[in-house]
Amino acid sequence: MSFFGKMYKLDRSENFDAFAESFKLSPQETQAIINSKLSQKLDKVGDEYIITTVYEGKSFENKFKSGVEFDEILTPEVIPKSVITVDGNKLTHVQKFKDGNSITNVREYSPQELVVTITSNFWPGTAKRFFVAE
Repeated sequence: MSFFGKMYKLDRSENFDAFAESFKLSPQETQAIINSKLSQKLDKVGDEYIITTVYEGKSFENKFKSGVEFDEILTPEVIPKSVITVDGNKLTHVQKFKDGNSITNVREYSPQELVVTITSNFWPGTAKRFFVAE
């Protein structure tokens, strides 16, 4: 697939501010999430996929197999049970948290762009983040 190994940099967002505010974090933490300028890349090695996220000069990897649940470490205190299902150029990523909340990220890749559509069970809206290939 032409999008494997390609870095995508955040370009713009729609309704992401409202989504970030739904976390009920401090104003500083919410603003940090809103202002985050991140890049992402998807690779495949055998039957395993790797999503690499670069944020503030740090690199984080999520290794997974399509459709197989894994512990996703967001912070040492926040570790949802996650499942990412790969269907062609589309990845559906469902994160289930201990408090019963869940977030779904649908990533749709093209050679030029990555579009991430975000929904949750605790917020009634839909947010989108648009990334451009570097």
